[in-house]
Amino acid sequence: MLKRYSIVDSLEGITLAFSSLYQLGDSQNIYAVSKAYAVQREREFFLTSEGSFDSPVFTGPIDLPRINPNVKVNRLNLCPIKVNNMYIRATSFSSIIHIGNTSNVYMEGRVKNIRQLEKDTEPLTFETIESPN
Repeated sequence: MLKRYSIVDSLEGITLAFSSLYQLGDSQNIYAVSKAYAVQREREFFLTSEGSFDSPVFTGPIDLPRINPNVKVNRLNLCPIKVNNMYIRATSFSSIIHIGNTSNVYMEGRVKNIRQLEKDTEPLTFETIESPN
């Protein structure tokens, strides 16, 4: 008799982007990294030479918590993993939809946002609201 450890009837996703993953079944290692450089402006224009991943946001070290190797885990899996239907609207920026077991997971998302606003040329004014008679 053949044992089935995970059963998935239906998995539907609309968007999968930016170092994301759908994983059905067991995996040993997952390493997902995503970097984004976003510039937002009030006026719409684009400079091809702007943006660099040399910023400390992208190059600096990430302090990871210490792993305690003395943790002991005992498992008793009485039932296999059973998934009837999954509907996923979007998966993005180093995200994982995972059905199964994983030993090691490393996920990293780094984003640098720059907002360029225009300077106010006129002082702000408030409109007066007349009270009803």
